[in-house]
Amino acid sequence: MAESGNPFSGIPLFAKLPVTALAELAANSQTRAYPAGQVLWTEGDPGTSLLVLESGQVRVTRFAGSGQEVVLAVLTAPAALGEMALIDGEPRSATVIAQRPVTVRVVPRQVFLGLLREPAAVQAVLKSLAGMIRSSNERYADAIGLDVPGRLAKWLLARADGETGEVRLGRTQAELAAELGATRESLNRALRRFAELGLLHLDSDTVNVLDPAGLRSHAG
Repeated sequence: MAESGNPFSGIPLFAKLPVTALAELAANSQTRAYPAGQVLWTEGDPGTSLLVLESGQVRVTRFAGSGQEVVLAVLTAPAALGEMALIDGEPRSATVIAQRPVTVRVVPRQVFLGLLREPAAVQAVLKSLAGMIRSSNERYADAIGLDVPGRLAKWLLARADGETGEVRLGRTQAELAAELGATRESLNRALRRFAELGLLHLDSDTVNVLDPAGLRSHAG
């Protein structure tokens, strides 16, 4: 069982590690805080550490040659990121930006690699990397197979509370639009249309899904 109060105990990547390994991680990592908008690393930077997101939210993004930002993922604490570059020794493959003020634990590369002596850690890392690949494949399929309303419907259904249908957005509409590969205007149109159809109710930072089956018909 994970040690109570250990900052790594709630992170899926470390959840099955023994207490001694969690304690070693805590002893060999540093806590840092960054404001919203801070770039934590840039695509092409060397992979020198793993970041464990203790609070806040980051977006993982790449920039096209035209300067257009393509959001690959948005991560909310608790989460770990940056393991791929630590394993293969290649530069960072994306830029990570604090979308909200964040607190992170910085785990040096050698500490992380030493952790891979633990079979549970190896299994967790492999599962994490497989999850990244699945997520990327699904995102690509959605981008070419679904329109903006379809992508929005799928995003809402994946996050709606099973009992209340409530979805806490946790991001601005502009940020959500970027996450869905849409413009703010097209996202607003989709939200308004779904509200007019009685599929949802939008109230500031909260969406209440009123008709899951109706939304699902738009999600492909």
